Amino acid sequence: MITFIRKAAAVSLLAAAVLAVSACGDKKDAETAAAPAVNDKSSFEDKASYSVGASVGTYLKKMSDSQKEFVKPFNQELVLQGFADAYKGKSVLDDKQIEETLRTLDTKIKDAMDAKAKAEAQKNLEDGKKFLEENQKKDGVKVTKSGLQYKVLTEGKGANPKDGDTVSVTYKGTTIDGKVFDEQQKPVEFPLENMIPGWIEGLKLMTPGSEYELYLPADLGYGEAGAGETIAPNSVLIFDVKLVEINPKHEDKADDKAKDQKDQKAEEPKADKGGAK
Repeated sequence: MITFIRKAAAVSLLAAAVLAVSACGDKKDAETAAAPAVNDKSSFEDKASYSVGASVGTYLKKMSDSQKEFVKPFNQELVLQGFADAYKGKSVLDDKQIEETLRTLDTKIKDAMDAKAKAEAQKNLEDGKKFLEENQKKDGVKVTKSGLQYKVLTEGKGANPKDGDTVSVTYKGTTIDGKVFDEQQKPVEFPLENMIPGWIEGLKLMTPGSEYELYLPADLGYGEAGAGETIAPNSVLIFDVKLVEINPKHEDKADDKAKDQKDQKAEEPKADKGGAK
């Protein structure tokens, strides 16, 4: 946390320099300057100086835009003053005060973000519950003991996947509002045991050639944690899955090979006790 705060402080101060260049410029030229201070004919040193500032300014702008709903806008004049004072080595606040202030700022932003995330998670939970209650009433939808809902679109033939197997599948994943968050139109392989609970249970119901629509309650998907920015916390997920192929675990293949060799040996003709003539 402290490392992050110190980095944030450094970024803010450097970005202030960019604001100073772009917004204020040189005071003695402020009223008349029309052309930019840097152009393609400027020296490399000037262009490098400007580029560093512009890069940091862009970062600060993005950071500010992403956090504006959590904290009030900064006072630009004080931002510029803080940079100028620090650059001259005579900051009004000492290092300890600056760090404590930035630590408090970080806490305020984190608390606000956590509160927003909690509210969104609760809403997703309620929306998902309502969706599943209505969905289970639709024709063809079945519900398992765990709460997994599924609908058979195409029924295949053969054995079902089991623990330790690798499966080859195509699929499309959507949220209950229809947003596609992942899709694989060409077969991809996954170890069955590495999947989320709803996938494991759903695929164990399928046979090669089957295509099911799976409706996963949040606790059978990514739960309260969600999955980054792609899947929000407590999201009910819908997957259109086609099981292309099952690749049995290595141990099964070895056992089958040993069994075949044993059967083959048993079928070989036995020599006479007296030996071959």
